[in-house]
Amino acid sequence: MKFKIKISFTIIFALICTLAAGCAESDGSGFVFKYDIPANPRTLDPQTANCRVSALLIANLFDGLLQVENDGRITANVAAEYFISENELTYTFLLRDDVYWYFDGDYSVKCTAYDFVFAFRRLFNPAIKSENAELFYSIKNSRQVHSGEIPYLDAIGVEAFGDFELVITLEEPNPLLPYLLAAPPAMPCNEELFEKTAGRYGLNENSIPSNGAFFITRWNFDPFSHSSENNIIIMRRNEKNSEARRVYPRGLNFFINYDDPLEHFTEGTTHSLVAEGETADMLISRGFPYDGFENSVWGITFNRRGVFRHVDLRLALAAGFDRDEINIGSIGFREAYEINPYLFNLEDARESYERGAVIAGRDNLASLRVIIPVGGESAAFHYLSRILQEWQKNLGFFCRIETFSPDDFDSAFSSGDYDIAMVRFNAEEIPELEQAVFIPICFQTEMFFYDRRAEGLIYNPSAGTVIFRAAKYF
Repeated sequence: MKFKIKISFTIIFALICTLAAGCAESDGSGFVFKYDIPANPRTLDPQTANCRVSALLIANLFDGLLQVENDGRITANVAAEYFISENELTYTFLLRDDVYWYFDGDYSVKCTAYDFVFAFRRLFNPAIKSENAELFYSIKNSRQVHSGEIPYLDAIGVEAFGDFELVITLEEPNPLLPYLLAAPPAMPCNEELFEKTAGRYGLNENSIPSNGAFFITRWNFDPFSHSSENNIIIMRRNEKNSEARRVYPRGLNFFINYDDPLEHFTEGTTHSLVAEGETADMLISRGFPYDGFENSVWGITFNRRGVFRHVDLRLALAAGFDRDEINIGSIGFREAYEINPYLFNLEDARESYERGAVIAGRDNLASLRVIIPVGGESAAFHYLSRILQEWQKNLGFFCRIETFSPDDFDSAFSSGDYDIAMVRFNAEEIPELEQAVFIPICFQTEMFFYDRRAEGLIYNPSAGTVIFRAAKYF
């Protein structure tokens, strides 16, 4: 009997510890926040990762020179301060000396200017084949190094002057550089720790040195299982970095590809959620706190490497549908037309279409397709369906819709494997509107919802990241 009682107390103590694991201190610290991510990241290598899921996780594992605040302001991060030359070609960063790497239980390695130099050399190394490199081509010699025209990585305009001074030299002014320096490709990489990963950098929990607020302790993914235990990424607080800039959460748990993130959030299993459309309306009606961001535009873009290299066809389709027949009233359809120069004109549209069809060849207009990602705002899909009906009725133009998972859509779009795409751009990154390269269809407002007891979470709608460093739970 005594043995059984001892076992019972052991079990009870274990249960108490488990329950306490998610509890917060009186100042809101010490809580384990939970969040759903829609897919398993292919890599957490900042220099090569190119999806929003990876960006979200990298944002909590790594700290860059600068950071983007909730209101869009750029502030110092690993850099204590920075200076821009009068001609805007030289950026000088003075780094903090209290930022540490965590790797394999070791907190002793400081983050230095040399880590940023090594990171940029990786970014522009032709052997790495990073798709992110061209974003930083304003940096001196970066384009030539990335193309192999200059075979020396040290020719790149990123130099360390001692451990805590970094100078970036540009070939031309780039007002977006501060924002880019807060993005994943500009995160530092310690060469010594990188070599210890033995070619597995960023691919599992044992190969990700972290200089940020958290580090990974577990990364499990089983595509054939729906269990949260088998599909989870667990992060814990970097205690050394928390000494200098306090990290409030004790840790983060990310559930991978859970069937119903909305259910997870409303039942309290997760603590924040990005939603839009009818889902957002429902959560607002239930009183969940939120921040709203009208941050993106859905629109139609054409692949100009095929039949749509002919401008007459693009102009015909841009003017070939009547907005009064389209509006379904869910998201900002009419507002998008304030930036759309192509108004409905059936006569002009038909004339342009006939000219374009003759030049392109009518046979080449058969079997065209328009692609759209699954899981996007449903209203955008309905708008597209209505527009296709208008094109068929007004111009005799027909194409079929194909839906893709977000990752497959990104792959098809970036490789040019489409004729027409219904795609979403950040509002500040809308492609050129001249010659109907892009036709804005509707604005979309994202809502970032969070638990009623949570505060201090920072959502960056452009990058799709949630920063948990200062998150508290009361």
